[in-house]
Amino acid sequence: MPEDDKEQTEFDEELNRQEALNAETAEPKPVPDVESEVEETVLEGVLPLSFNGNGVELFGILINNFLLNLVTLGIYYPWAKAKQLRYYYGASRIHDSDFQFHGSGGEMFIGLLKVLGVLLVLDLVYEGILAGIIEEWLLLLAGLLYALTFLLLMLIASVGVRRYRMSRTSWRGIRFRFLGTFKATGILIARGWLLTLLSLGLYYPYYLNRFQDYWTTKTTFGNIPFSYDGQGKEVFRIWLKGILLTILTLGIYLFWLRANLQRYFWNRTGYGEARIISTLYGGKLLKESLIFLLIMIFTLGIGRAWAVVRYKKFYLGTLSLEGKINLAEIKQAEAELAGATGEGMADFFDVEM
Repeated sequence: MPEDDKEQTEFDEELNRQEALNAETAEPKPVPDVESEVEETVLEGVLPLSFNGNGVELFGILINNFLLNLVTLGIYYPWAKAKQLRYYYGASRIHDSDFQFHGSGGEMFIGLLKVLGVLLVLDLVYEGILAGIIEEWLLLLAGLLYALTFLLLMLIASVGVRRYRMSRTSWRGIRFRFLGTFKATGILIARGWLLTLLSLGLYYPYYLNRFQDYWTTKTTFGNIPFSYDGQGKEVFRIWLKGILLTILTLGIYLFWLRANLQRYFWNRTGYGEARIISTLYGGKLLKESLIFLLIMIFTLGIGRAWAVVRYKKFYLGTLSLEGKINLAEIKQAEAELAGATGEGMADFFDVEM
């Protein structure tokens, strides 16, 4: 028996003996009723999010990952990524409970191999088609089809990585899920970009709002989905003002535009009787982005761990959950563990969740 367990057992036995000796004189303790137990499962008020990572700890993980990637010629990369994600998620918490990431390097490695196989076959097919084409217009058509294929793969990557990450993320033992499909997402994106082009860009904020609605409401925690009540016309006003001021300020206002959009999207997101509250503003975003950049420059990248920890503490510190959540009503939904192929594609196409 481990020493800690042995000491705990001895302590419990001694405690039981003391309780037996004092049983006759001890006052009867009130037995909590069922209602009080139910009340303990209800979270109400303002529940802030926080990041409790440490620069020294993250630096150790990054150095270890770097050395193992170097020794294995990059083969260790999926395991390195899984280790980082477990640290990031485990250091993120709400109401004194950490998030957990359950993905593994092994499944990410398999996903990466599948992606390599798909890209190799695609490249061989494309090279074979080019070798047999003489007409210039056919070369142009082949190039266009090749580009469309890569856009399709990027779509698969964006949906796949979200499905994988959500299925491997939990809080208090309950997992998240993303129920969006490749078909529905593809139609939404294709329609949005087509209308954006036909409207000379004016439809873009409406597309952003529709995409945020889809991305949010298709995400669930346990058996309960998130909600979104944003309006396209409100996003349009934020976007139009942001674009005009970004032009006038030679790009500086872009930080305010990004902050305003993210704050709007977060503040329009709810879960059950609770809502997400964001206090992200452009000035603070600009300041923290500059500090991140300066740390990276002046430390020649060595201070990346401290820069990442600082930025994550800043960003999560702007978010909180406000309202009431009855944990007893949240049930673990049927497991739909997505494969890691989308995660592998996300690495190739630099698509992040």
